[in-house]
Amino acid sequence: MRHAGRRKLHRRRRKVRADRIVRLLATMEACSASELLETSYGWVYALSLAMEVSKATASRDLGLVRRIHRQFARMFGRTFSPRADRIVWSWNLDYYGFITPESRRAGYPKPVGHFPFDTRRQETEESYQGFNQLSWQNTNFISQMSTHDLMRSLSWSVNRLARKRRS
Repeated sequence: MRHAGRRKLHRRRRKVRADRIVRLLATMEACSASELLETSYGWVYALSLAMEVSKATASRDLGLVRRIHRQFARMFGRTFSPRADRIVWSWNLDYYGFITPESRRAGYPKPVGHFPFDTRRQETEESYQGFNQLSWQNTNFISQMSTHDLMRSLSWSVNRLARKRRS
């Protein structure tokens, strides 16, 4: 095929970029560089030198990192933690999704979300696949109770049953 070499080249470049993004996310979490989530002013040049890429590429990477944090916060209601959360890319690196402890507990072993990796394409409501912060809330009331509250409610239930039997 005539364009197979070009496709492989672009796939390799997307793989390198995905690795850069994951490293940048881990670095931001390790350094507590939360100011990068608002603006990248003054950081683009330093990042381009550190990662040996152009300033334009560094700027796009920082923009994608901000977008990933925003999407993650909208889906899970918290910030992205590289230790517990994972970004999983599609086979051709066109899309990514998230695997978190909450999504696994909710019964989703595969990535949730279907976000475009290309910064020129915007995510849509379909990218979130119907998930939001409330999708991961624990609905089991007893598991949310403290030990003291659980003991109090159990003793109340036992006393109630005992009174019913006496009458």
